[in-house]
Amino acid sequence: MIYTKQCTVTGSSCDPEVKLSVIAVFNTVEDCVTELLGSMGIDGVTAMKKYGAMWVFSKNNIRIFRRPEWLEEFEVRCFISKHSALRIFVDTEARDKAGQPLFRSRVEICALDLETGKIRKPDTLGFRTEMEHPEPLEGLDFFRFPKEPADTLESVTVRTMNLDYCSHTNNIEYVRFILNTYPSEELRERAIEHIEVHYTGQTFEGDVLDIGRLGRDGRELFFITCRGKPIVSCSIAAAAAAARNAAF
Repeated sequence: MIYTKQCTVTGSSCDPEVKLSVIAVFNTVEDCVTELLGSMGIDGVTAMKKYGAMWVFSKNNIRIFRRPEWLEEFEVRCFISKHSALRIFVDTEARDKAGQPLFRSRVEICALDLETGKIRKPDTLGFRTEMEHPEPLEGLDFFRFPKEPADTLESVTVRTMNLDYCSHTNNIEYVRFILNTYPSEELRERAIEHIEVHYTGQTFEGDVLDIGRLGRDGRELFFITCRGKPIVSCSIAAAAAAARNAAF
């Protein structure tokens, strides 16, 4: 099954460049993944109420070709591209009205039992193989993060509005914490082309998160820990805005 959705860049989703913000790209992907699963009857709310489990994003790999501008219309399509014994993979692609790609994403999702906290097989939450559309998007293989120490850049505290409906820190909030380490002018000058996030732990209201950063092979690597425990790894690659604009 392929889920499609028509979208418009609203004022609340714009950044200071009056384009769809990187956070809004993540929100668009998450909404489409949620709506796709909802159309199949295997969404997160159903998982909680019917199966005693919850879906969690374990990885998200996003490539951005162009961020649409305020009031620009675009179409998003979303589908389950493959699965393993314990995970499903959902691909999302946004295209402009001319059919050109705006951004692509691959999300890895796993299910956790609400009582034991252990990983559940997708088929115990209603997933069936025939739900899969086995034509994955290209260029979205996941990155292997190095295990290197990183000096703490800054620390943040999880607050009420950072929580999701399961009372955990929402996965997109970690991206917001990381992007907030950049001055706004730097984000204007360097257009993010690729951002990949791996989620390895959960945090809750009141937790203090330490954000560390490393530079490696043209990427900036960020690591979020809580009381020394790894929570999130994030890779960001960007290009100078002048070079990006010249490509379009």
